[in-house]
Amino acid sequence: MNPLTHETKAGHRRGVLSMILALAAVALMTSVVAPAGDGGLYGPTAPPGSAFIRVFNASDADDLETRIGNETIADVGAFKASDFVFLPAGTHQVSGGGASKSVSLSADRYYTAVIGGGNVRLLDNDNTGSKLKALVILYNLTGSAGLSLRTQDGGTVVIPDVANDASGKREVNPAKVQLAVYKGDQKLGDVPAVSFTRGQAFSLFVVGDSGSPRMAWAIN
Repeated sequence: MNPLTHETKAGHRRGVLSMILALAAVALMTSVVAPAGDGGLYGPTAPPGSAFIRVFNASDADDLETRIGNETIADVGAFKASDFVFLPAGTHQVSGGGASKSVSLSADRYYTAVIGGGNVRLLDNDNTGSKLKALVILYNLTGSAGLSLRTQDGGTVVIPDVANDASGKREVNPAKVQLAVYKGDQKLGDVPAVSFTRGQAFSLFVVGDSGSPRMAWAIN
């Protein structure tokens, strides 16, 4: 046997073995790192039966911090809404803005905790809708009943007669529209322009005195 040929084959086998070991090490590291990477990219997944809740800061105070059960929702700007977080269904304490309230959350439901004026108000709302349309939700936080969302000229009613501390909803086609809030036939003010997009929920919060309400969109 040619010794050079024997050594060449032995070296080749060692090279192949080294490559296999290197690939195995890479696969092992990938299997260990992947879950953490996925968690950082996608975030945690809500367990079945969770309740979903967000915070709306109905005040001029910036950077509102709210604690709901074991969850902390921080840095919610004035007249803005946070993202939804998930919690186990059941009773939880909501604390923020110098106020506190015990609330009961049901599984697979969406809620908005409104913080402002030294009060905590819990609104139960349904965010489900068609992926082919946009879902529009009107929240009446003015203390007055009978608010409606219409086209600016009042000719077309989008969401009618929403009671105080309640919400109304409607699915609409994607479009850029100019809307206004009415109380009866009285126009209270124009709504900031928005482009409705398929598969998204557009929440309009109407806050303060109905004579000069503050209006803010939250899109999620």
